[in-house]
This record gives sequence, C-alpha cells and structure tokens, in this order.
Amino acid sequence: MGIIKTTYKTAWQKMMEFEWLLIILVICNLVFIIMGQWMVMNGVPEILELRKEMLKDIPSLPYLKPLLGSLAPYLSLKILYTFFFNLIFGAFLSTTITGIVFFLPFFITMGRALYVGILFYGITDSIILKILFAGTFLLEFGGYVFSTAAGINLGLSIAFPKQWKKKEKIGDALKEAINDIKWFYVIAAALLFFGAVWEMGWIHFMGIENFEKFRLD
Repeated sequence: MGIIKTTYKTAWQKMMEFEWLLIILVICNLVFIIMGQWMVMNGVPEILELRKEMLKDIPSLPYLKPLLGSLAPYLSLKILYTFFFNLIFGAFLSTTITGIVFFLPFFITMGRALYVGILFYGITDSIILKILFAGTFLLEFGGYVFSTAAGINLGLSIAFPKQWKKKEKIGDALKEAINDIKWFYVIAAALLFFGAVWEMGWIHFMGIENFEKFRLD
C-alpha cells in the first residue's frame, strides 16, 4: 500500500511540471465539446447530417460487439475489456505515440471532444443516464487529458529539445520525454480504470437493454 501511495505521490508531483499544459488541454476539451453541442443546438445542416450518420453507425461499431455479445453477462470482463481498450487504443496508440508527429495528439483529442459534443447533445431526459454520462466523461476524458499531454510532451521534446527540455540533443530530450510517459500513465491508467468501473457498473446493473435506449435524437 505504501508503494502505491508513494508512486501516485511522485506521479502527481511530476505532473505539476506540466500544470499549464494540462489546464490548457482541459479548457480546450470543454470548448470543443460546447462547440459541438452549440452547432447541433443551432441546427447547422452539415453537423446535423454528420450526427445522423454517427448515430446510424453506433450499433455496428466493432469494439461494442463484445460488450453487447459474449461479455454482456460478466461485469468484471466488461470492465477489463473497456479499460484495456481505452488504455491501449483510446489513449496510448491514438494520443501518446502519435506525439512523434508534432501536436497530432492535440488535434486527435480535440476532434474526439467535438465528436462527443455533437453526438451527446440532448442525450436523454433520464437523470440516471445523465449521471452515468457525466461520470464516464469526467473520468475517461480526464485519462485522455494525461495521455494527450504525454504525447504533446513527446512532440515538443523532438521539435524543441533545448527550449522544452533544456537539452542540446534531441536524443537526450526524447529519452526524458519517454521516461515522463510512465508518470503520465500512472494517473491516466487510474482514471481510465475507474471510468471503466463507473461506466460498465451502471450499464450492467441498469441492464444492457437500457444502455441501448439512449435517446439521442
């Protein structure tokens, strides 16, 4: 228990070095989500058409099939599946490793925030489903903020080693940025895990049939 506490304390202290980057990412996420909702609310034709296509595609999304199929009766397996999918694909491969292309993680994350804003405008009249969505959003997007910051840190270290990491050589700056990733992911992984527990726990105990009845139009 002491090791876990020390690890998280060290990780949080390390994150304070990136405080402004994290704050900027949180603000930008909120701006793009609000922008997406505003465009739907104001009936922007292209956005409404895009939303219609997005809603039509949701039932056939490959990553949802195990949750609606073989894993549906098993809460623990649904939590683990959701956690590892979000950690590997939602965070590491899409928002961290992409940092080798300068600022690509930022654009991916902002695109995701806009997508969520467009898709979940007027999600439901149900208080329970609003609580489910709010908790999932705060935890999972919180995790993605840290994974995105790790990717941006990687990109800035390659592009501006001297200014960003105070290193003369790109290799030295990159080595430090790669080492930083583990500290970003101590926080990101915890948030994504609790996000998976929150999301799948609510969905499981409400019944999967209720999950499929989100009123999105």
